Amino acid sequence: MKQAILSAVFIIAVNTSFATPLRNWSDSSRVSIPEPAEILSEIVKVTGLQSNFELKAADVLNIEASISHKKRYILYNPSFINWINSITKDKWAVMALLAHEIGHHLNGHTMLKTGSTPELELEADQFAGFVLHKLGASLEQAQEVMKHIAKTEASKTHPGRSSRMAAIQTGWTRASGADEIIAGVNSGAQPY
Repeated sequence: MKQAILSAVFIIAVNTSFATPLRNWSDSSRVSIPEPAEILSEIVKVTGLQSNFELKAADVLNIEASISHKKRYILYNPSFINWINSITKDKWAVMALLAHEIGHHLNGHTMLKTGSTPELELEADQFAGFVLHKLGASLEQAQEVMKHIAKTEASKTHPGRSSRMAAIQTGWTRASGADEIIAGVNSGAQPY
């Protein structure tokens, strides 16, 4: 009897000592959410870029693109990333955030030294939508993060939620159109 109880306690201890993967409520399988560095690597790979920015956990409010000593950084608050992962239960929200920050770097926003403006944020959102489509996200998955982080009303620095979701849709749709042109070229059809 003691042996059976000890075996049961051992099995329970082993099963609870490993991190339980988060459940993706959009399908019936269990998924674990990749680390931000892995997600960044996926983005860089699909865009064909050379990774010339460094991803760093930092004491920032949430996530930001910056330049320091001529080096590009994407700085993120690990608590913020954990919070958004716990709400969305999949990789797409963090992927959208990282793609958005890469969009700031690639569009030259970090070199302007003006800080955030609604126009710059929308450009970065379009880039994020484009990238997420290329990575296989549905439009809903690409926009999900804005339901949790964007305010309904615009501010001096950020557009309102509906504008941000529309910008993501614009980028996502543009990527979809590019896929159709590429498919037409590959099938021998004339793209023009």
